Amino acid sequence: EDVSQHDSKPPLTEARCVAPVQNSPFRGEKFVNLASSSHVLFATDEWFARAENLIQDSDPVFVPDLYCPQGKVMDGWETRRRREAGHDWCVIALGSGQGNVHGIELDTAFFTGNQAPRISIEVANCRSEVLEDEADGWKFTWMPGAVTRLAQGGGIQGTGMSTNQVRRAQEACDKFDWNEILPMTELQPGYEETRMHYFVVPDDLRERTEGFTHVRVNYFPDGGVARMRLWGHVIEDEEAINEKDEELNVPPSALPYADPELSCEINGGRGLSCSNKHYGVPENLIKSGYGRDMGDGWETARHPERPPVLIKDPKTNLTDSPLMDWAVLKLGMGGCSEAGISRIILDTAFFKGNFPESVQIEGCDASSLEINDDMVCGVSPRCGDVRLEWFPLLTRSRMGPDREHEFLKDTLVNTDGKVTHVRVSIFPDGGLSRVRVYGQPAKSDVRFLH
Repeated sequence: EDVSQHDSKPPLTEARCVAPVQNSPFRGEKFVNLASSSHVLFATDEWFARAENLIQDSDPVFVPDLYCPQGKVMDGWETRRRREAGHDWCVIALGSGQGNVHGIELDTAFFTGNQAPRISIEVANCRSEVLEDEADGWKFTWMPGAVTRLAQGGGIQGTGMSTNQVRRAQEACDKFDWNEILPMTELQPGYEETRMHYFVVPDDLRERTEGFTHVRVNYFPDGGVARMRLWGHVIEDEEAINEKDEELNVPPSALPYADPELSCEINGGRGLSCSNKHYGVPENLIKSGYGRDMGDGWETARHPERPPVLIKDPKTNLTDSPLMDWAVLKLGMGGCSEAGISRIILDTAFFKGNFPESVQIEGCDASSLEINDDMVCGVSPRCGDVRLEWFPLLTRSRMGPDREHEFLKDTLVNTDGKVTHVRVSIFPDGGLSRVRVYGQPAKSDVRFLH
């Protein structure tokens, strides 16, 4: 006899997942769900189900005979039956921008005897000038334990906060002005005909709370709610608007330009040599088009001699270190004419955490028959060879992640004179996707690609 037959569990009943029987008055009104892509920073209790479930975009799911060590598995935020003083609550940070809420949608689906009997919702702008330099960090760091919670992927089912943890979280909340957008309101059980709850936020209240960044959900005293949706508009802050504008802008290299891209392989450009090609080769720098990923660029290993603590030069605001890697590129079409280099574009596309701190570009004229490419590459920045002269075209300039950096003639130096090769020096290491060098070709009879 197969003993395992006695230990096996019967198959679970098919999961039930149904959309609301009643159409939301807020959907289709050009509103967005402000709770979507938000983050739970704190919850007093998550014994039966995590608070993250409350802000899921999907409709709630219910499996009648699915249980776990904590009890019945529920798709929502459900706290244990409170036996201590107080009530349960959680704090949520909006995913982006600031909020302007027009309507509230609460769904108690499948919470038929364990729904929160009463609920209120508050909002506040928790932007902190003290933490402004931390980019979006100010949204999270003011709440004790929030960073740890986010790092572990959210709350943990079967846990609850201690009295001291709740006290410290409340003290953190007390530093901001919270406004009720939904006063304490009774909720109906999660049967199909009673599960959906809709509340319109009055205009005067909406205007007064416009620009909120955080939401506090209060259960009175405990229980569960399947979903919360806050319908309204996102108000982008100035930094987010600037970032979005940059994303929408056409990159400089895509715009028409009078002079050809002399460094491009299609125009005869070549990647000759480099100091380090651990993750990529200089030939990638002169490819036509845009890089596919980091592997489609030139990236060096981290410089092994970099100092343990970086120090900035107070005059240049750049790292006070001569450490760098270099690559030599040969320009096509005979190089540029006496008119000189007119434009340089340095592209750090896909290099978001490993772009160079700064880049310097030098040029040389190796049009003499006595100087070949090997000799040009042999004149490295460290060897002091005087067989030909390297002169600066772009002084050491700071780079940023994942973008094109355009330098026009008025920002370059030594722009009058022939250039056949360029040397790209990155400080102290890192990666570039493309190097684009523009100018009037020395060989005017050669057809070129813009």
